[in-house]
Amino acid sequence: MDLTTFLAIYGAVLSTIAILWNLFKDVTVYRLNRPYLKVEANYGLLIGSTTTQPTVKIIMVNIGKEPLTVVESGFRLDTKSDENLATVADPSLPKELAQNQRHTTSANFDEVITQKILYAWARDATGRIYRSKKWPLRT
Repeated sequence: MDLTTFLAIYGAVLSTIAILWNLFKDVTVYRLNRPYLKVEANYGLLIGSTTTQPTVKIIMVNIGKEPLTVVESGFRLDTKSDENLATVADPSLPKELAQNQRHTTSANFDEVITQKILYAWARDATGRIYRSKKWPLRT
């Protein structure tokens, strides 16, 4: 193998590594900079001056670096009927969430069949749906 062939192979390998590195870096930066919403569901108590009411809460946290606007949230129910999507009424939505900012929506415990909640969900202004883990209220 002469010097010209060696330099050609070396240049091809080096440029391939550089292209792959730039591609990896661009994909990583894109994933870190895009908005991403973490959704969880928990039991809670709404404590007022005279009464205490049990609730089911949907907690939404923007763990991405870009702000996003949450427009609605609710539960996906594990039922065989077509009525398997429950949207929780929240007058404070739509709400813009900056990085690491959170918003909590509460639903009346008695109105939600907690054993049948498949997952909690939230939708942003672009239409993207973010989900919690399955069966978020099982212990």
